[in-house]
Amino acid sequence: MFPKSLVIPKSKLTTITENTTIQEVYDLFNTPDEAHTRTFPILDQSGQLFRGNVYKQHVLEHIAHQRDMSLPATAIMRNSTKFIYTNSKFYDVFFAIRDLPFIAVLDENHYFYGIFTHDALMNVLSQSWSVERGGVAIGVEDRLQRGDLSKMSKIITRFTNIESVVSLQSEKDTPLTVMFTLPISSSSDLLKQIITKLERKDFHVISIENLDQFK
Repeated sequence: MFPKSLVIPKSKLTTITENTTIQEVYDLFNTPDEAHTRTFPILDQSGQLFRGNVYKQHVLEHIAHQRDMSLPATAIMRNSTKFIYTNSKFYDVFFAIRDLPFIAVLDENHYFYGIFTHDALMNVLSQSWSVERGGVAIGVEDRLQRGDLSKMSKIITRFTNIESVVSLQSEKDTPLTVMFTLPISSSSDLLKQIITKLERKDFHVISIENLDQFK
């Protein structure tokens, strides 16, 4: 489950209702406070139920085609089935939001609670990679053998702590790349010793990245 503290609550958002016209949405997009806003959540008349999103891009397309501006915003609505819940699991959230700037969040009563943004997801992932506590990240290719992760970790922890571990796989049945975030510098003698030990055990170190550039 992801923390509710990461959700921007409804009280801090600009929302519109299903009866708001496209002209009114266009005017709202052009106010100084909303100049950089790309989309608004659409709620029902009660302000409780999520209907979908209206995007600035689609408003401008509507105008370009000289269509009726008195139509309700729901006429160009998108993402009506794109939402998560305050008690959704992390992977549900990740796969639901990956192509969206934000996703609507509903509470246990199916009422609109707020939004979870793509930027917030990136911050969560950044924290999970422990970039702030790490000095270097190394990518180690496994050998597709049982126990590889344990063996890599034992080698590394002889010299230093492991701040985080993430495994990546570009294609099915190809070797995993295991990314270790370590609290040592990219120029450390300890890092050289770790790489030497890993290579001797046939674990190929395919990348070394200095994390100081991201702080």
